Amino acid sequence: MDIAGFGRVVFWDGGSLWLALITGVTQRHSHHAVQLSLPLDGMAQFQTEPDGDWIQCHGAVITPDAPHAFRAPGRVVANILFEPESAVGRGLLAKCARPGLNLLDATTVAPLAAPIAAAYFGGASDDRLRDLAQGTMAAAAGVPVQPATVDPRILSAIAEIRAHIDEPVLLPVLARRVGLSPGRFRHLFVAETGVSLRAFVLWERLNRALSIGFSGGSWTEAAHAANFADSAHLSRTCRRMFGLAPTSARVVDLELRQSA
Repeated sequence: MDIAGFGRVVFWDGGSLWLALITGVTQRHSHHAVQLSLPLDGMAQFQTEPDGDWIQCHGAVITPDAPHAFRAPGRVVANILFEPESAVGRGLLAKCARPGLNLLDATTVAPLAAPIAAAYFGGASDDRLRDLAQGTMAAAAGVPVQPATVDPRILSAIAEIRAHIDEPVLLPVLARRVGLSPGRFRHLFVAETGVSLRAFVLWERLNRALSIGFSGGSWTEAAHAANFADSAHLSRTCRRMFGLAPTSARVVDLELRQSA
């Protein structure tokens, strides 16, 4: 993936926000996550067929597992990636007219991109960018923002997952520890978090590994800290979920300016 660097990357369970100054072409790839692509200062281009025409757009939704290439030279782009089985992911996919690339017009993109652009160029915190990204996806999907988890049993389970993310996570074991049957725990976990336990754990592992790797740790260390077999396993999983290997991206502080 030919990107010089990411200005910011913000993670949460079931999603992530990648703010990048694009300097090259992202080669043809696909990913499991549903993607909302919002150029913050101009337009972007997508290519859906090998050697096909480049399609210029103000923004787009890319459905899971849809091959595409991307370029937006000199532009800052917000790419929000979400678990497709989540409530927001399902809502956004329901609005897509077709599998693959779904273009968004300027009147749709402007109110979605403007708050993120103002926050990003204004130096907002990761928490603020996370809230904006989650609200943007919910608005695009036409669903409420997932409320914070409040059930103490699920909060306890999440704390257990995060404390032992370098170990296998077993649903029956978690259910027993919080005093629920496996079936009831499975249902309550989805109701409280918006995603299945399996999806939650995978995103949590990726978030932990990428956070370590992008913070300067080795990718082997990052993989082991998140219970991946090795850096190759981490790389394959990252490609499947996000369309890129972690080693192909650099997270750096960029001085980005809006186009005049």
